[in-house]
Amino acid sequence: MPALADRLATRTLELVDIASESGHEAAIREHLLGLVPHALRPVARGDEAYLFVPEPRGDAQLVILAGHYDTVPAQGNLPGRIEDGAVHGLGASDMKGGLAVALELVRDLSDATPGTYDVGLVLFGREELPIEHDPLPALLESAADELERSALAILLEPTDGRVQLGCLGNVVARLTFHGTSGHSARPWLADNAIAKAVEGLAPLLALPTRDADVGGLTFTEVLSVTRLEAGIADNVVPGEAVATVNLRYPPDRSPSDAESLLASLVPEGASLALVGNAPPGRVVSDSPALHALRAAGALELEAKQAWTNVADFSARGIDAVNFGPGHTRYAHRVDELVEVPALVHAYETLRRFLEAPIREDAG
Repeated sequence: MPALADRLATRTLELVDIASESGHEAAIREHLLGLVPHALRPVARGDEAYLFVPEPRGDAQLVILAGHYDTVPAQGNLPGRIEDGAVHGLGASDMKGGLAVALELVRDLSDATPGTYDVGLVLFGREELPIEHDPLPALLESAADELERSALAILLEPTDGRVQLGCLGNVVARLTFHGTSGHSARPWLADNAIAKAVEGLAPLLALPTRDADVGGLTFTEVLSVTRLEAGIADNVVPGEAVATVNLRYPPDRSPSDAESLLASLVPEGASLALVGNAPPGRVVSDSPALHALRAAGALELEAKQAWTNVADFSARGIDAVNFGPGHTRYAHRVDELVEVPALVHAYETLRRFLEAPIREDAG
């Protein structure tokens, strides 16, 4: 492979081979902190989140490259390998390939003539856990003064080499169906909560999706049932069944609107308990920095059909987008991979963007 491709693939594999399931990130955290160039100074740190920026240059705006270093649990896909033009292994797509691009880029730029932007770096963990474990809000709050000059934050999430704007909101709730337990040999003396759940969940599973146009992009709202738990023994008719429901909602709804929608769908006799609600991310529409990023790689725009930490940045008034080398179709899969040409494309696009002047008339 050419030098850049080889370097990016090697760095990605190096990161893949450091196990970093959410909640067990110590090893990769320390490894990554040791790779941050000295030209970037640590200005904020939280509980599993870090911000590095260079010394400010006059009125230069700040572009932040951001990535999480945790992964979902392994599925027999560690250690990784480089084979057939791709890096294979846990986290290769989501998002150690993106981390490798960001790290190699800030290391290279630290030895280069400064370009249009100052370039900062955010590294964080616990992204694959529920929203209450998200370390970014506290970090961004503590660094508010440093971030005032931000032009754009780029989350190097898997986007298939496209720019994906905004993100879906994400409500998780427990729906409990109540019955009466009893002996399985005399079920007529019981009231089976599983039967109630099957009947009550059927209309929810049959709900049509809803498309929403936000900023000229199409987001799809969808409700899923992701878990069903019931029963205490093989010979006991269960008196309670609990379903986990997951509502993914577009940026045209507020978090309270999404909760109201979910409450309106609760079947008669069931009870609803919210577990978490991650707000959607704002769609950036009129940003010179975004126009320049698109021009640097002739990049297509799409809606982000998932939740990402773009929402954390946009909630604090910072324009943010998703752009990374990973492949959405391989995220969280046992055969996870990232193609080496995709790593090179992301690196070269970002470097052109960061070193080229903004054209105010672009777009």
